[in-house]
Formats: sequence, C-alpha cells, structure tokens
Amino acid sequence: MNKKIISIVAIISILLAYTNTCIAASISELNEQKQQAENEKDKVTEQRESAEDELDNINAQIASIESELFTLQTQLDELNSSISQKEQEITEKQAELDHKEELLKTRMVAMYKGGETTYLDVLLGSSNYIEMYTKYNAIQTIAEKDTELINEVSQQKTDIENEKQELESSKAEVENIKKQTDAKNAELKAAKVSKQNTVSQLSAEEQELQKKIDEFEAAIDRAQQEIANATNGTSGYEGSFSGGMFEWPISYSYNRITSIFGNRTAPTAGASTNHGAIDIGVSYVPVYAPANGKVILAQWVSGYGNYIMIDHGGGYYTAFGHLSQFTVSVGTVVSTGQQIAVSGNTGISTGPHLHYEVYIGGRSKGYRVDPLLHTNHPSLIYS
Repeated sequence: MNKKIISIVAIISILLAYTNTCIAASISELNEQKQQAENEKDKVTEQRESAEDELDNINAQIASIESELFTLQTQLDELNSSISQKEQEITEKQAELDHKEELLKTRMVAMYKGGETTYLDVLLGSSNYIEMYTKYNAIQTIAEKDTELINEVSQQKTDIENEKQELESSKAEVENIKKQTDAKNAELKAAKVSKQNTVSQLSAEEQELQKKIDEFEAAIDRAQQEIANATNGTSGYEGSFSGGMFEWPISYSYNRITSIFGNRTAPTAGASTNHGAIDIGVSYVPVYAPANGKVILAQWVSGYGNYIMIDHGGGYYTAFGHLSQFTVSVGTVVSTGQQIAVSGNTGISTGPHLHYEVYIGGRSKGYRVDPLLHTNHPSLIYS
C-alpha cells in the first residue's frame, strides 16, 4: 500500500513538474509572440495614419480642382455667350455693309450710264450761284458720308473679326486647361479610392492584430493561473544544480553556431525573431544531458518539433528542439553526458540543427539566458 502511495505521489510530482515547466516555456513564447504582434500593430497603425494623411491631402486637392473646374466652366460659358453676341453683331454689320455697298454700286452704275460728271458740270449747269452752291455742298456731303460709312463699317468688321479670333483663342485655351484639369481630377479620384482601400485594409489588419494580442493576453493569464495551481505541492528534481557551467550537449567536434541568442531576422516564416536559444549546425548526431537532472518534457511542441526539457534543480533548466528522436522519456533521471536524443530537422526549421535553451530562475518565473554564457564549449565558428 505504501509503495502505491509513493508511486502515485511520484507520478503526480512528475506531472506537475512537467506541466509547470511546459507552461513556463509557453508563457515565454506567448510573450514573445504578443510583443511581435504589438510591434506589427504599431507599424500598421503608423502606415494607416500616414495613409489617412495622404487621403486628406488628396481630398483637399480634389476640392481645389473642383473649385477651379467650376471657375473655368463659368469663364467658358461667359466666353461662349460673348462669342455668340459678337457673331450676331458681325452678321448685322455685314448686312448693313452689304446694303451700303449695294447702294454705292447702284450710284456708280448710274454715274457710269449718265457719263462722267464733274464739279464743273454741276457749276455750269446751275442757273444761279445759290443753286450752284447748294448742289456743290450736297454732292460733297454725299461723297463724304458714303466714304465715312464705308470706312466705319469696314473697320467695325475688322475689329469684330479680330475680337472673335481672340475669343476663339481664349475659348480653346480654356477648353485645353479644362481637359487637363479633368484628367488630373480623375487621377486624384482614382488615387482617393485606392488610398481609401488601403486605409480600410490597414484598419482591418489593425483589428486582426489587436484580436491576436487579446488572445495572447488571455492565454498568458490562463497559463499563469495554471502555473499557480501546478506549483502547489510539487518538488521537481530532487538534486540541485550547483550553478556552475553546463557541459556542451554534443561532441566537441561540432562547434558551428548558425544562429545566436537574441534578436535576429526570422530565417523562415513562423520562426521567432527574438531567438531565446542558440542553433548549432549539426545533422542527426547524439545529444547529451549537459548536467544531472530529470526529463520533464519529451514530446512534439509547435514550432520546436520534437522537444526535450530537463530540470536540473535550483531553478535551472535546459531544453532542446528540432530533434529527430528521443532516447529517454518523461521522468527519466539523467546524468551528465548521458544521451537523451538525436538532433534533427523537425518543426519550423531551415535545415538540420540543434536548438539549445537554458532557463534560470525557477519554473514559474524562469527566463531564458544565452546558453554560451552558461555552458563549457569548444572554440566556436559563426556562420
């Protein structure tokens, strides 16, 4: 009976330790993903605000051009009305000129038929001086009036024709400006539609990112509550890591670092940009326990692929991702240098390598540190 109780307690302790540490790692990942989502949202918000500013500028340009179009159309209407009026005046003056020219032709024909008449003929044909003077003045006045009228009408016709040409030129210029303005207005309205679509798309993206952030917040809250529940009564690994240096988890002949600890450009879609580990460039080689401890996690973890975590006691943990296979299971107590797995290329990975993590600070408040600062290692090559 006592053996059963001891076994049950041991199993519960292992499960609690496993659950607690797994959740701690999950919180760390969730916080990273939440921060990434918040950074993305800040960028999208900045882009949306910039797009809205551009949209306001486009709307102002459209309003200005529409006002200009209205002014141009008013000018065009006035010019068309003026041209119509001038054309009517030209028609009337042309009719008057035609009438005068017809009268002049009639007189010239009559003078031709009557023979050449001179002022001397008029003088000699008069019966007295008074008649002679009267006829002389009458002939002179008629000639002057005819000449004056012809010159006046001809000048009016020339002036109106010139004015009409100027108006037609102005009308053509206004029409050309109106066409250019219409084209610019159409271009701006198309840009407005495009920018409105951009703003709407960015607003939707903002909302989606905020939704993700809210989901991360809720998941973190749940995980923290689960940690609080899981830490009650659990003892974890009975041994205690001295706080010295871990041993290199693979053969010393493998020393190529392909990704360092800390901020990085994501090597593949879905990979973390805040790298909480180091990547060692190896292909399917044995992985060893870097210190004494207990395996508390050995399973598939999203992103990490096959994943092992070891509790070394004293708040120290190590973890290994992208493994091809396990050689230990949850609850196995391991010693330094004991094989625990084989490296591989599972999960989100650009190629075979070993993902190596070190946690310090306990299960509930642990944080990841640079493994190279806490692990004895060979001379390294970075690539």
